Amino acid sequence: MEITGHSSDFIVDTSFTTAMKQFVARQHRHWPGLFLYGEPVDAESSADWNLPEIDEDDEYSGIVTFSSGQKMEDFWEENGYALDSDDEGPFSVFYQLHPRSLHADRVTGVRGADADPEAVAAVEGTGLLLTEYFTVSLVTPEDPATDPFSARVLRDFVESFGPASPAASRT
Repeated sequence: MEITGHSSDFIVDTSFTTAMKQFVARQHRHWPGLFLYGEPVDAESSADWNLPEIDEDDEYSGIVTFSSGQKMEDFWEENGYALDSDDEGPFSVFYQLHPRSLHADRVTGVRGADADPEAVAAVEGTGLLLTEYFTVSLVTPEDPATDPFSARVLRDFVESFGPASPAASRT
C-alpha cells in the first residue's frame, strides 16, 4: 500500500490533552456526523470526549482518526489520506508522550495568532526547556500550503492551543 497524506509535525507541551479536546469539538462543529476511531460521535459524547489515558511506558504512539462519516470511512479504506469529491478527506493525529526533559538552544520562527509583536520578539532566539512533552503529527490529505481543506484542519489544530473563544467555533 502506498503511503498517503501530508504530515505537519510538532513538539507540544502537556497542554496537548486539553487542546485535543478543543480540536475534537471544532471538528464536530464542522462535521456533525463526525467519526472518531471509525465510530460515530454524537454531540453529547463529543462534548465529554477526552484523550485516552496515556501509558508513559508505551513506546508506541497513540492515534485519533477523524472522518465525516461512514461514507468517508469507506473512501479512506480504498484511497488512504486523500480528498474526496467534496474536496475533504480523513485525517489523523498521531502522538506520543515523552516523560523526560527536552532542551532546545534556540527557538526560531515564533508566531502567535493574537500575540503581541513585542512578546513574539522577546521569545525569538531564546532557549526552550520542557520537563515532558508530546511529539505530534497531524496527517492531512494534502499539503496545507496548497490545499484549503488541509489548511483549515491545520489552522483548527493550531488554534486549539489557545483559550476557548469565538474563534474556536469557526469552521
